[in-house]
Formats: sequence, C-alpha cells, structure tokens
Amino acid sequence: MLTLKSDKEVVTVSFVEGNVVSADALHRRLEDRIGTVLVKSGRITEAQLQEALRIQKNTLKRMGNILVENRFIDPNFLREALQIQISQMVYRLFRWRDGEYDFTQEERVDYDKEHVAPMSAESILMEGARILDEWPMIEKGIRSFSAVYRHANVEIAAASKAGGAAAGEDDAARGITLNEEDRKVYQLIDGRRTVQEIVERCSLSEFDTCRILYELIGRQVLDEVKSIGPRAAPAAAPARAVSGAPVMPRPLLAIGYLVLVLLAGGLVMRRAETIARGLVLGEAASPYLTPLVGREQAGSIRSSITRSRMQRIDFAIQVYYLLNRGYPENLRYLVTSHLLKPQAIFDPFGRPFEYRIIPGGFSISFAEEGDPAKRIEISNSPSG
Repeated sequence: MLTLKSDKEVVTVSFVEGNVVSADALHRRLEDRIGTVLVKSGRITEAQLQEALRIQKNTLKRMGNILVENRFIDPNFLREALQIQISQMVYRLFRWRDGEYDFTQEERVDYDKEHVAPMSAESILMEGARILDEWPMIEKGIRSFSAVYRHANVEIAAASKAGGAAAGEDDAARGITLNEEDRKVYQLIDGRRTVQEIVERCSLSEFDTCRILYELIGRQVLDEVKSIGPRAAPAAAPARAVSGAPVMPRPLLAIGYLVLVLLAGGLVMRRAETIARGLVLGEAASPYLTPLVGREQAGSIRSSITRSRMQRIDFAIQVYYLLNRGYPENLRYLVTSHLLKPQAIFDPFGRPFEYRIIPGGFSISFAEEGDPAKRIEISNSPSG
C-alpha cells in the first residue's frame, strides 16, 4: 500500500502483485463516492442509490455487489465506472507538486475482486506521462473548473444512424461533425453546468472529458458564459499544476518512479535526474495551435513538443530497464515492446532522436533546427 499525503489530501493506492487494484482518498472513499458518481452520470437513479444504501446499512455488503444483485446496473458498466474512478485518483497524484509518501507491505489487500480489473503499473505510468504531456495546454484553454460554457451558434451534423450508417453527405457538409465521445460531452453542456459538474456527469475520465472540452472550444463549437461578479475558485485547484510552469517539479516525477519500483517487485533503482525545460505541450494540442500563433512562435512550439517527446522517451526507457534488466539497444525496441508509438521516437520534423548508452546510464539528445550549438540533452547517468 502506497500512501501519499499533501496539505489538503491523503490518498492510498493499493497494489497486488504489482498491479493497482484500489485508490482511496481519506475523505472520498471509493465505496462512498461510486454511488454518487453513477447517479450523476445517469447510470442509476437517486431512488436506486437510496435503496442500495439502505440495504448496505443492514447487510454491510459492497455497494457494487448490491447494485448488480438488484439489477440496478449492468456489471460491465459498474466495472467501467470503478476503473475510471480508480485511475482518475491515481492520475491526479501525477499533478501534485509536493507531499510525503509511505510504503507498507500488508498481508492482504481488501478490494472488489469481482468488479475491479487490476491495472498494470506500467500502463498507468505511461498514461500518466501522456496526461502530464497534454494537461498544461488543456488547462490553459479551459482556465477553470468553475467555468461555464454554452453551445455556440453553429450547426452540428446529425449523428450516425443506428446500425452504423453515417449521416448524409449534405448533413455533414452543412454542420460540424462530432464523434461519439464528442457528443457525450457536448450533450452535457447547457450554459449552466460548470466544467466540474460536466466532468462528474460524464461517463468518460476526467482527462478525456477536459480534453474534448478543450477541442470543442478550439473548434469554436462552445462559447464561455461570462459570470457576473467574482467566481469561486475550483475545489480541485490546489492539486493541479500551475499552467505554463517552466520546470516539472521533482516530487511529481517521484510518484512515477515509486510506481516503477513497485513494478519491479521491490528492485532498488537509482533515481534519474530528469531535465525537463520549457513548456510541456502535447501532440493532441498541435493541430489547434496553427491558427492561434504567429510564424515567429512556431519554432518555439515545435521545440517544446520535441522536449516533451524526449521526456516521454525517458519514462519509457525507465520502464524497459525494469522489465528487461537492461537498456534498449536502440529506440525501436521501445516501439516493439509497446511502450511507445512509432512516431514518438521522432521529432516533429520526422528526425530520429539521438540515443546512446553511456557508462551507468543513457542519454537522449537532439539539435534544434539542425544546429549542433543548440543541442538539448536528457542524461541518466551518475554525472548527468
């Protein structure tokens, strides 16, 4: 059990055989919040939740078992909801700026074995790296979890018909096309709900909901509703990174390395010194930057994306080392090991990153604009 404490929150993450099976906050236990989440997302009704709570009080059964036994919810929907809630709690830890941690070995871990599918620490680490990569731009676009948006005065193309038939060509030509996930978020926007309320009601994860909101704003499908008077700060703000922070804090990376240690089954790992300079931007944000920035800024943005990819490669090499007890011969091994996508080992111009195994570690580097004098390097070695 890994317990992390900040000045605002205490979170416990439970592992079984290296896999994450539970994540609980001191004041927001999974068992307590899952029913509320299912009501807000429309999976169950308030009356069904109250009935389940009454049964739980008398039987002390798990909320999930009660909901399934009484046919209030489909088991598959419950498993999906539990997985999202657990993973969201863990991913929020990656955005903590400081805190304390404690690791204890327990004889047994209590969790819902019937409805919770263990999640590999490796997959959580890689997804956490992606969220860190893309979150700063999303946060800058949305600005606040208490912001309110409404549908812009644009036509939306009709949804695909039952059976997979697409909307007519005339409909698609007249309106903006939204995919299924886009529509899940779009339909929750009513000009009154805050971003936080939309996140709570959406069946998607917090990150994916915010990402889609950011994309819809970029496509000018949504307009912000301007508030009259001061707006309260979002409740989740203290746990979120500051937009545009120039350097990624070490405690945040420490969480990732702790997960790596657990994945290795207790193997003692020398901590790498990670160089992460400049603004961290995600690949998903780049299509929306073109109409928003001038030509003079384009080089800086490409450079930032390149640094971001280098950091992702650094994470992947750490995982590869613990799985294979050695560094990869070249970066293509990270692709064949399914740790990175093929395009992730190239910079935005399609040039491969320079990778070398050095005494006691490795280095990743690239030359900005092909100029050796503008070389950026991430080094993991005793001297690096």
